Amino acid sequence: MPTPNPKTPTPDVPPAHVLARAALITRDFVSGDPAYFNPTTLNPETRTVDLVWSTGARVTRHEMDWETWAVRKFHEELDLRGARLDRLNNGAPLLIEHSTRDGWDGRPLDGVIGVVERASVTGGEGIATVRFAEGERAAEIFGRVQRGELRSISVGYQVRKWDKTQRDEDGTQIRRAVDWEPYELSIVAIPADAGAQIRSMADAATIFRNRAQPTTSEVPMTTPTTGNEPAPTETRTAPPQAPAVTPPTPAAAEEHAWRAGDIAKLQLRAEAFGLTAADAITVMGAHRTLEAATDALQDQAAKRTAPRQTPHIQITTDEGDTVRAAVENSILHRANPQAVALTDAAREFRGMTLLELGRTYVEDTQGVRLRNLSKRELANVLLGLERSAGMISTSDFKNLLANVVSKRLRDTYAGAPRLWRQIARQSNAPDFKEKAVLQLAGMPELKKVREGAEYTYAGLSESAEKYSIATYGRIIAITRQTLINDDLGAFDRLPSLFGRAAAELENDLVWGILLANPVMGDGVTLFHASRGNLAGAGAVPSEATFEAADIALGDQKDAAGKPLNLSYKYFLGAQKYAVAVKKLLTSVAAAKTGDVNVYQNAVTPIIENRLKPATGTAPWFMAVDPGQWDTIEYAYLEGEEGLYTEERVGFEVDGMEIKGRLDFGAKAIDGRGLYMNPGI
Repeated sequence: MPTPNPKTPTPDVPPAHVLARAALITRDFVSGDPAYFNPTTLNPETRTVDLVWSTGARVTRHEMDWETWAVRKFHEELDLRGARLDRLNNGAPLLIEHSTRDGWDGRPLDGVIGVVERASVTGGEGIATVRFAEGERAAEIFGRVQRGELRSISVGYQVRKWDKTQRDEDGTQIRRAVDWEPYELSIVAIPADAGAQIRSMADAATIFRNRAQPTTSEVPMTTPTTGNEPAPTETRTAPPQAPAVTPPTPAAAEEHAWRAGDIAKLQLRAEAFGLTAADAITVMGAHRTLEAATDALQDQAAKRTAPRQTPHIQITTDEGDTVRAAVENSILHRANPQAVALTDAAREFRGMTLLELGRTYVEDTQGVRLRNLSKRELANVLLGLERSAGMISTSDFKNLLANVVSKRLRDTYAGAPRLWRQIARQSNAPDFKEKAVLQLAGMPELKKVREGAEYTYAGLSESAEKYSIATYGRIIAITRQTLINDDLGAFDRLPSLFGRAAAELENDLVWGILLANPVMGDGVTLFHASRGNLAGAGAVPSEATFEAADIALGDQKDAAGKPLNLSYKYFLGAQKYAVAVKKLLTSVAAAKTGDVNVYQNAVTPIIENRLKPATGTAPWFMAVDPGQWDTIEYAYLEGEEGLYTEERVGFEVDGMEIKGRLDFGAKAIDGRGLYMNPGI
């Protein structure tokens, strides 16, 4: 992270604003409704009492836009149907103010005053039975609950999956926790507004505390409030232990209240400088004014040259996938708006440049801020060429970009026409070794099995035809220049051409087999007079030439000398024969028997201009259905059918390299299901 500029103005963030960027959250209901004890269920002998810990009601939260320092509003809802109650039902703790210590100077576990006996969701409410521990502090709290002095409950929970697809009537986003897990219940303090504890109050005050998950060495820290303001967001780090402040005089109380009111500001500024909330607390102990404490934080940040890990937000896998898919869709839509529709989730990123998209994505999914970086520095971070302060790993935005390119490659490849697949059959190869093709010795004939006799085997022999697959590929690079220049061609035009080129390679290889008339394993070319699949003279498609092809096919026999009884299904030829073939296959009203079109819809025409050589005559072909008899076989590497992509951080280039690879091969297997006329 760049060294902070001491002259940079610091933001003035009101302490009442609440940030909602932590994965572990507590929801404190400081009124009797909707989270409260039910005093009528209190049992002094067993020290148990029932309580309501959530109704899932909608609440309004705020989050900080770290670029503008503006606070954005959103609504949060808890879907009780998605609550995981395993931790509550397995003995989750009952705490004081979400802390395992009773105050800053308390001993470890002093804040644990009970245990959750059981929890459930009934009638749209989260309810639980808690049992208070045997101890002086627990007995004191239990007595205050029994006397009705403490009625407020808070639940600590972790959200695993959000639903962010809805907005209210004024456009404010609604974030509904659809998969979340409560992990502790706490008794919280009564606010200064005594009426807030009355259950029938219409507008009950609600306090939200968001916190980063504490480590084993962390000590909880709470921020006191002034008046009736909700407490600001607290980021629970590891502040130094300090005795509880007991104001001895009105003057001291006034000073303490002022410092408490600004603690949120200083914590936010500490995070902006790459420091922690613990650093803010330490500085406040040595300085009396907010300005002096801020200057001390800037000096402290400037002295730290080594990268420092700052508190980061842990986004669940499901939520990260949702953001990733939205950003990918936004890039694809910008690159080709006609082909890719913008999803509702991606509208949030509409109009952003590639750098802005990357910065927003990393901040939302990794919880680190990438402000005050130059375009070069930001591009390097996004492509994983370097790591910014506070990042526990390199950015995975590079993987997102690679996925966008790979998706465009594969989509274009899959959408490219490959008409030869209608006349060929697929057989994958386990490796790159030459593979032999297995063929039936003849048409399988069912033999009569006499009583008590054995079945005989059909002949399956290894053909003389062998072939292997080969590897073809190229590399596409996404460089720093691509991001800085906001070049969308790398995500549409180039991958589109690349993907189509892979499909065209397959077209060239397969159609090239027919034009090349290769020598087969028996030493004879694929189309040869001795095979009975080559016309004696070239001519255009006509009733006479089609009849000659049919007669030739009818003469084809298997290895045992029996007729194959095949029929042609496809006509294959260049565009120059398209009109003649379509006329030949079209139905006409015949005035007499001699005018009947006997080849009406007899075959399916496949027009392919690769079947017209650069020089000489253009042959045309007839082919049977590959399910009837072997003609041409093609193969991919097993497990990597089609175009396969992989990526890496570039070495020859400053950026990402996406390699497109195609492992493919094709071979003519048997000429008896094919026929060639040399054409004209």
